[in-house]
Amino acid sequence: MSLSPSTTVSTPSSTPSEACAVCSDTVHSHQYGVPACLGCIVFFRRTIINKVQYKCWKQGKCLITFASRCSCRACRLRKCFHVGMKPAAIQQRDRLGPRNPKVIFEEQMIQGEDILTSSSLLTSLVHLQRVQRALHVNYSNHPIRNHNLPNAHRKPASRADINFSLKIAFKNADEWGNHFETYRKLSREEKNSVLSEYGIAFLLIDQAFQTSRFKKYNVWLLLNGKVLNSDKYQEDEEQSSKAESNSDFIKELIECLGNPFRNLGIDEFECAVLKTTLLLTASFADRVVLKNSNKKQLLEEFMAHTNQNHPNDGIQRFGEIILLIGAIRCAVKSFYNQTRVPGVFHLTQLDLCLRKMLLS
Repeated sequence: MSLSPSTTVSTPSSTPSEACAVCSDTVHSHQYGVPACLGCIVFFRRTIINKVQYKCWKQGKCLITFASRCSCRACRLRKCFHVGMKPAAIQQRDRLGPRNPKVIFEEQMIQGEDILTSSSLLTSLVHLQRVQRALHVNYSNHPIRNHNLPNAHRKPASRADINFSLKIAFKNADEWGNHFETYRKLSREEKNSVLSEYGIAFLLIDQAFQTSRFKKYNVWLLLNGKVLNSDKYQEDEEQSSKAESNSDFIKELIECLGNPFRNLGIDEFECAVLKTTLLLTASFADRVVLKNSNKKQLLEEFMAHTNQNHPNDGIQRFGEIILLIGAIRCAVKSFYNQTRVPGVFHLTQLDLCLRKMLLS
């Protein structure tokens, strides 16, 4: 395919062999963290600044190339996040003034830049988290509109719901990891090794957050609004041994994660902290080594958040939330054990790709 002279212009930071990470067009710059063409840079910037939300009509399976990048904005935005484009790198310009205004208060501007830099890590991830959680609802025929609806109005989760939630969780966990250079440098095999544990933890954090916002204490909520009801499993399962095992597992999830998330009132910022901390302090160090160069910044931002939102007990809350990491890892092990027990979570009930991932 021939390119016009205007499309071959690139910044000194790019090379002729590079291609846009989103659509494979000619690279314009790396200003949002990855090589990208001018079209994708402008699209990403406008979407984030205007807080636009898109919806895919093909279940998020659109192929984004140079020729098709304008056909589905939802999938194009998802791919922007997936390759690692960072919303925090976007700088707001004065829309009424010049693009390069004269620096008058240099000292104040430097201070403002320091604040932006120190808060860029989790600010970007919280935004990504909102986009990812919305994906579950967009693909559901039972969206969550009222978190306090009675159980009678909640549909029980099927095997297909469990499979779908796992697939999206692994995809989202991989997308989350790509925001960190230490993860991006891993081979595909090494990433799968990380995701075999981290993907489950990622899923359980989101579901625990959802469960904690529901007033019924005997259900575990999936992000698409379906429920795993510990009581109903004893009625629905054909074999009592399966029913008892699944019921005990759901109760364990509720007691181990759902109730602590509810009692502490975990917010979305703190969910992002837990996800990132689990990635950077992984328990799979014997298989894959992830350098936690961002851990110090992460903890500093987290401490600032707790002190600002909980001035009376910020330090105590900081410690209580960090201690949840141990509970999450215990829940991950319980999940693995449950995939070996006959029932809806057994490996034979999962898609082949999920089985391969869990056995990595």
